[in-house]
Amino acid sequence: MHRKKITITDVAKAAGVSIATVSRVVNHVNRVEPSVAKRVREAMYTLGYVPKKPNHPNAVIALVVPSLENPFFSLVVEGILSRANIEGETLLVFSSEGSAVQEKKNLHWAAKLGVDGLLFCPLSDTSASLLPALFAISTPVVIIYRHDYCDFASHIYYDNEMGGYLATKYLLKAGHRQIAFFASFWGDKPSDLLNFHDRRLMGSYSSLDRLKGYQNALEEYGVTVHRELLCSTGYTYESGYAMTRHFLSSLCDFTAIICCNDSVAAGVLQALREQNIEVPRQVSVIGYDASFLSDITRPSLSSVHQDPKVLGRTAFDQLQARRSGEGKADVILKPNLVIKSSTGQCENKEQRPSYDGKTGQ
Repeated sequence: MHRKKITITDVAKAAGVSIATVSRVVNHVNRVEPSVAKRVREAMYTLGYVPKKPNHPNAVIALVVPSLENPFFSLVVEGILSRANIEGETLLVFSSEGSAVQEKKNLHWAAKLGVDGLLFCPLSDTSASLLPALFAISTPVVIIYRHDYCDFASHIYYDNEMGGYLATKYLLKAGHRQIAFFASFWGDKPSDLLNFHDRRLMGSYSSLDRLKGYQNALEEYGVTVHRELLCSTGYTYESGYAMTRHFLSSLCDFTAIICCNDSVAAGVLQALREQNIEVPRQVSVIGYDASFLSDITRPSLSSVHQDPKVLGRTAFDQLQARRSGEGKADVILKPNLVIKSSTGQCENKEQRPSYDGKTGQ
């Protein structure tokens, strides 16, 4: 889709000043009244104007991701690198290691280095206010895998609400009505997902958006959302395993589990296997990402497919467009559901055996 280039003339008109005044603000010349300079900056943010910087082989781009241990974000990095290498540009990768505090430190470091652009995949909302304070107007910013994060940046993300809806509707069509939802969060886990969803303060927007899709599908089928079927977990195999054992011990009735990613789903499968719960005859399991894990788990894992490399490449292309003077834009990528062996029809009988509290060997 063609986007109109925002020019210095557009900014001058919006701010009610001359082109020369806008130029002085952009170049940090002090001969501008503070109130006028503020008005010019606000016009720049509103219009998404980024002064053109010359592309050169030594351009340095910063990338801040929640974690490099998560396979999804590692592949996002690979997608970005594939573009950066072609362009001859340097990519500085910062991992926030699942910490909002480390995320802020990473942003401060990137700003101090004076990078030519920022690719940012946030793990919390708390860093949003830092971006305009740390990065000059001339530094383009692209937000990855989140939406509505900040007004002046471009956003590139998968439609996670659609992904949650597709997974839930498939299970509903297969006769399932008691569907557990395992949402992932960095840091502290909310005890009540529905209340947390309304606040949307910190955590994974991907899980919250998928939860909305889950709710929409249940509502479409006239099925009530039960809080006891909504669980908060992490992003790892271990967290999926631990949450499943805890969930089983609660003795909730369920016939299916939707997981936030394939690593968590693999942990779920192991915990169910140890309790001699057959998948998919007794419990169906759906993962997310359709990663390599979906092929090597037993049974093979049904999963919502999204391509992290495509996400990374598209994010880099958006950043280059901003650096060339194009206005901000949001790009939404569509997921699809890949059905394998971990899902099946819901049987009209007692679905799972009692939990014995023991770990399998």
